[in-house]
Amino acid sequence: MRGVRASAELTDSLEVRCRALALIADAATFSHLTAARLCDLPVPGRCGPLGLPLDDEQIEVTCAVLPPRLAGVRGHYGKVGADVRTLDSGLRVTSGARTWAELVPRLGLDDAVVLGDAVLRHGWADLVELTAWAARPGRRGAGRMRAAIPLLEPRTDSPMETRLRLLIVRAGLPKPVANVDVVVDGGWLARPDLSYPALMIAIEYDGDHHRTDRVQWQRDIGRRRGLEDAGWLLVIVTADDVLRRPHEIVTRIGRAIASRAT
Repeated sequence: MRGVRASAELTDSLEVRCRALALIADAATFSHLTAARLCDLPVPGRCGPLGLPLDDEQIEVTCAVLPPRLAGVRGHYGKVGADVRTLDSGLRVTSGARTWAELVPRLGLDDAVVLGDAVLRHGWADLVELTAWAARPGRRGAGRMRAAIPLLEPRTDSPMETRLRLLIVRAGLPKPVANVDVVVDGGWLARPDLSYPALMIAIEYDGDHHRTDRVQWQRDIGRRRGLEDAGWLLVIVTADDVLRRPHEIVTRIGRAIASRAT
């Protein structure tokens, strides 16, 4: 960052670059894509809904005064007011609700739901706040926000679980519940990623950590055996299923529902 010197021991991370900018633009609040990345919120790589680039190299800030004109900095003019939170690093970022609302116009509907789920899951906003942003007159992306809100689920644990849930619902299958405890004879048995409790069907998403972490793998096996012993039907789903074989996984889940509905 021009005008700021940094120790050679510091890595050239987003946080370091933001801390450098904060030294020379103390009125700035980090916003948009930068706020999402600083808060470790899930955003797509570099492609928006129409192939538009999402430039994660630029630092985005919002200022109530003229934004700084610096290479690598994208300034937005506006008042942040109470829509701000301070991270443990001391950096000021826009609130979860505002960050979501400002990014939705750049995102497709599924990515908007993934981001909204994460904001709710972390407790950085609630559904009332997100709905209020969608209702603001003249708000860019308001239509997409309104379309996303009924699809949000704060109990979803990961972006891929959100995408799996959307895939199931769009296929016309009943909406599964997310992360609801299974209790048998008064004892906790499991918490499936998605499930149809009345039909005793559990849908489990296996990410890479389920395969590479031996402890997690063994825990999964024990938990799933317990579900099967209790009469539950399990459907195991991977990222390849969601991204490359969506019709196959929908068919498997549909057959599981049909087998229990008769």
